[in-house]
Amino acid sequence: MNGELKAGDALPSMRALAQSIRISVITTKRAYEELERDGFIESFTGKGSFVKGQNTELLREEYLRQTEELMAQACDKAHKAGATAQELHDMLDILFNED
Repeated sequence: MNGELKAGDALPSMRALAQSIRISVITTKRAYEELERDGFIESFTGKGSFVKGQNTELLREEYLRQTEELMAQACDKAHKAGATAQELHDMLDILFNED
């Protein structure tokens, strides 16, 4: 989404990635499979895995939809805790600005 990776960019092999970040090859394989299933990468036997072109506007819409769903859950929990809208807003400001 931020343009760091472009469509067609090659990803490191599963084995190389696993070694570089010191995790299991099985974990890396599972992550690549999930990325492929979700349409973010495409893999070709003998060639490797590559970033797949995305409809960024559609992807953004989906992220915003998921965010709204999570925020609804957070509001529900905040209501149950007796939190005010201002307290919830303050929490969001803190969390959003941590990056």
